[in-house]
Amino acid sequence: MQEIIYNILEEITGEDLREEGNVNLFDNGRLDSLGIIELIVAIEDNFNIKLDPAVVERKDIESPNKLIEYLKNLQDLKNAKTYASSKM
Repeated sequence: MQEIIYNILEEITGEDLREEGNVNLFDNGRLDSLGIIELIVAIEDNFNIKLDPAVVERKDIESPNKLIEYLKNLQDLKNAKTYASSKM
């Protein structure tokens, strides 16, 4: 997952951020409102996750590391729901 996220961010920002996992993407102007939409679409396409732009909070995706953690939590939640529904 991590490598895919960094590839997506590189495509959107034009920069390799692998050495800057904690950099604030908004404060440095690397991610703007259009970039957020591009990011969400790319994540949905790559991970089969639906993200609502109105629900995704800036603090959750402000750095590459926070974005990766956020997506891992979403996948864990999705897997837990799938597991629970299979037990019914």
